[in-house]
Amino acid sequence: MSAAGTAPGWWRRNRWALVALPAALVLALAASGDRVRTMWWQQDLRRPATAEGGESIQFRQRVLDGVGGTMPVDVQVRLDGVDDAPVLPDDMTLPAGTRAVQVDLTLSADPDVVLTGCSLAVRDATGTRYVYEWNSGGALQAVVPCVPADTPGPRPSLGDLDDVLSEQSTPPRPETWSVSPVVVVPDDVEIADVVLWWQMPQYVLLEVPDRQG
Repeated sequence: MSAAGTAPGWWRRNRWALVALPAALVLALAASGDRVRTMWWQQDLRRPATAEGGESIQFRQRVLDGVGGTMPVDVQVRLDGVDDAPVLPDDMTLPAGTRAVQVDLTLSADPDVVLTGCSLAVRDATGTRYVYEWNSGGALQAVVPCVPADTPGPRPSLGDLDDVLSEQSTPPRPETWSVSPVVVVPDDVEIADVVLWWQMPQYVLLEVPDRQG
C-alpha cells in the first residue's frame, strides 16, 4: 500500500509535456522543412535578370563576403556573340565528340566593385548547363571569366587574412572591358542562352538571338 504524500509517477509528472510533444514534433519538422526548402531554393538559378540578344542589362545584387557581411555587385552586361572558338586557348585539347564555343561579353562597372566571384555557363534549349572551367581540356584560361585577367579589380575582404596577404599590384580595372571565355560542349549542342551569376538564386540570363545550326 502506498503511503500518503508519495510523489506522483514519471508519467503523471510529465503528462503535459507528453501531450505537447506531438505538436512540438510537427513544428520542428515544419521548421526543418522550411530550412531545406530555403537551401534548395538558393542552390540553383531561379531569379533571372533577362536581356535579349545584343541588349545590355544592369545587374545588381548583394552577395555574402568572406567576413560574414555582404557586398554589392553592380555591373552592366551585354552578350556580343556565341560561336565556335576561332582559335583554341593555349594547350586546350578537345575530347572526341566535343567542340569549343567562345562567349563574347562586354561589361561595365565601377573599378571599385568586387566582381571576382562570378561563374559562367552556356545552356541549351532544355536548360542543361555547360559550365566554364578555366582548366578545361588542359587549357589555362582566366580563372574568373567575367573580368580582365590582367586587371581583375579588387578582391573580396578575407578579414584578418587581409593583413598577411600581399597587396594587389595590378592596375585598376577599366570601367568597360570585354572578355571571351571558351566553354567546351558536346558537338550537337545548340546554345540557347548564356548565364552569369555571383550568388544563387539570382543570375543574369543573356539570350542568344540566332541559334546555331
